[in-house]
Amino acid sequence: MRWLQTLLEWAAGLLLFVLLLVGFLQVVSRYTGLLFLPWTEEAARLLFVWVVWVGATAALFRGSHIRFDFVVEGLPSSVRRSVEIAVHVGVGVFLIVVIWYGYEVAQSQAASTFLTFDLSVKYTYLSAVVGSALMLVGLVAGIRTRLRQPAVDPGGRP
Repeated sequence: MRWLQTLLEWAAGLLLFVLLLVGFLQVVSRYTGLLFLPWTEEAARLLFVWVVWVGATAALFRGSHIRFDFVVEGLPSSVRRSVEIAVHVGVGVFLIVVIWYGYEVAQSQAASTFLTFDLSVKYTYLSAVVGSALMLVGLVAGIRTRLRQPAVDPGGRP
């Protein structure tokens, strides 16, 4: 799964760079009057949403999301492991709900297009579906890894 994490990090970086370029073009076109680029605002919005979802997915693969370790650290190793897996399963259920309803919303917007360029608005909503699906893949991989590890208590003893 390391290759997928690397791919997601590069994709998020590339999308962020393109977003930076589009934002720069937007500022130049608005304040200099040298260019007329009406599509930059909507393109920036679309890119931003995709950067957020791809970046959040890369953070999940890396294990960089905020969590309250101090709550779990005081628990015995067998309970701690069960709590971690239960939290992962709960997040997985939430991601499945986001995938399900995100797809329904995306399909309901299939006929709508952006005002300044001919692209369906559904691609904005599909970012949530794709991001959540990739997060689910990372979550399942994390659960499998945790189940394969031997239970170790805080003192380092199995």
